[in-house]
Amino acid sequence: MFSSIFRSPAFRRSTAASTSIAGLLTVAVSANAWVANNAVSVSVRRAIAPATRTTLAEAAPSRASFSSSANNNKDDAEYSSVGRAFYPQDVYYDSKVKETLEKLRTVKRDDIVVDVDAHNNTATTNNTTGILGRSGRKLMGTLTLIGYKGGSLDSQINQDRAVVVSPFWVGNEEKENDVNKMDVERNITSKLIGCFDGHARLGEVVSDYVVKELPKLLASKLEKIEPKDHPEQVTKAISETFVEMDKTAPAEVSGGCTATIILQRGSKLYVANAGDSRSFVVVYRAKKKTANVIYISREDKPNLPDERERVEKAGGQVLVPLYGTSRVLYTDPESGLTSGLAMSRSIGDWEVGKLGVIPDPIVDIIDIDQVVKDHSESDDDVCIFAVSATDGLMDYTTPEGIAKVLATSMYEKDGSHLMTALEQLIYVAASGWERSKRGTYRDDIAISVSEIRIPPNLQ
Repeated sequence: MFSSIFRSPAFRRSTAASTSIAGLLTVAVSANAWVANNAVSVSVRRAIAPATRTTLAEAAPSRASFSSSANNNKDDAEYSSVGRAFYPQDVYYDSKVKETLEKLRTVKRDDIVVDVDAHNNTATTNNTTGILGRSGRKLMGTLTLIGYKGGSLDSQINQDRAVVVSPFWVGNEEKENDVNKMDVERNITSKLIGCFDGHARLGEVVSDYVVKELPKLLASKLEKIEPKDHPEQVTKAISETFVEMDKTAPAEVSGGCTATIILQRGSKLYVANAGDSRSFVVVYRAKKKTANVIYISREDKPNLPDERERVEKAGGQVLVPLYGTSRVLYTDPESGLTSGLAMSRSIGDWEVGKLGVIPDPIVDIIDIDQVVKDHSESDDDVCIFAVSATDGLMDYTTPEGIAKVLATSMYEKDGSHLMTALEQLIYVAASGWERSKRGTYRDDIAISVSEIRIPPNLQ
């Protein structure tokens, strides 16, 4: 009998924080409820039984080629021709990550020593963060938790992928891994974050491909734009990248993934989404200590009027049940059975793509300077950060709750480390799945976050 994420008594550890965590586990369906219960310390967890596949890399079909956990020789991000990339590690099943996170919970963000080079592009942390250096820093990061979808524990595969690339290099023609060539003016503030939620059999193959190839393809397209970083041309490049990812994805047999990204180029943010993962942008006012979600991407669901019209014109059928999510019905080419895709846009999913499901993203542009102007008063205290997350997280948290938790961690004096905040949010969502499904199912969970702007007087 399967012992689910919150059931095994072997993992229930008694600590001074048990009262607040009990409130977290029994009350918090959203991060708002968690904040209300003041559950800042996360030193008690109900159990996740041991699994053979313990890390995101080990869950991936091409272990050696997945760059986050396969590289065990250094506790740092990966550098490539498109910049410095952080990849998620599993908060529980990776024993080294879990141990480091447990130590990190007792440390305030500003107590961790970070040495930054002259260009503010590379950093070396002390041993407090250790292996977590592969997944983030104080103001940017990404983490994940593998789900449970039935069957034996050692058969579980994490189909979620995520990334933070900061800085995100465009037009860097120097030799790959030359980290001293990053100070091209328009690349210093450039960032790319995203989440990619695989689905169906071999969905992890598609999401793994997209997380590695999309940044490179997008950078190559952005470099060709004239004039540089022209908003209309950037939007076109993003759309073309999604479509090309769909055409080249390893989806011949089965599988697909969502794609939600936020790209920062100069004073513009570009948010692109295909599927039911989501990205959102948050403004934090340092003096008032308020965090407000100013933009959130749409979930591309088949029951939306424009989406349903396109699907039905292509010969597809949309199922809209009384309870649960709408789906595009299609015949699985392997089993011959009728299946349903719970989104109207995705990368891969070639069989249902014949029925009106498209990879083309909805792309919105946010002017950072205008956001600052709209939210500033006498003094500039406007901080901006961006979040991408899969539905495994979003189904049991709220954007507003996530925003408050992350803002506290990133900007407030006594805040916990960002990695601790991400870990807490993941466990809030996991507890929501436990309460709802009673241990029979839990979706994979992934989240990425990055600082976008800190006002000069607060740097």
